[in-house]
Amino acid sequence: MDQGADLRDTSTLMAAKAVLVKSSRGFATALEEAVSDAERFGMWLESAAPAEWERQLRQRSDRLNAAKSALYRKQMQPTADGRPPSVVDEKRAVDRAHAAVDEAQQYLRALKRWGPEYQRVLGRFRAGLSPLANLVESVLPRSIASINRMAEAIDAYLATPSGGPVLRDLSGDGPTTQRPQAPQPSDTSMRRGGDESTGTEADSHE
Repeated sequence: MDQGADLRDTSTLMAAKAVLVKSSRGFATALEEAVSDAERFGMWLESAAPAEWERQLRQRSDRLNAAKSALYRKQMQPTADGRPPSVVDEKRAVDRAHAAVDEAQQYLRALKRWGPEYQRVLGRFRAGLSPLANLVESVLPRSIASINRMAEAIDAYLATPSGGPVLRDLSGDGPTTQRPQAPQPSDTSMRRGGDESTGTEADSHE
């Protein structure tokens, strides 16, 4: 049979509060860092990355033009025997420069496509974090405040002259601070007891 709770201090409640406070801070930090990293990548995807690949495209285009110029000059230089010059190396340089320019253009096209798409993904990411954010910002603070009120009530009860173990209210309404009282004899029982003793004494005198 349930005998109720024997509360003599609030150490257990304070330990639970410490766990909630630590968890709340940990969740808040993790949420902040996750959102910050995701947003920072979105900014890089829409700003820094395109700017970098635009710069790469200009530089690679300049190298391509230089390679074409070198190929053209080599083709215009006849050999001593009058045969066309070998331009194998120059053509390879032009091909490499072309590939580098194509790569930069592909990156720019991908950035233009994935920038808006990432923003949509980021919106879904924020929405998915909303329940956890509500837990950190609303539920945990209310729970901590409830623990504080419970601890204050227990401390106040234990500080009273009649303070002691809290008895569970058998009605199910929660703990009560009333102590069980010993049954007091009623007036009727007292009179009955007195009459019986009187009658006994009378019989003995007879």
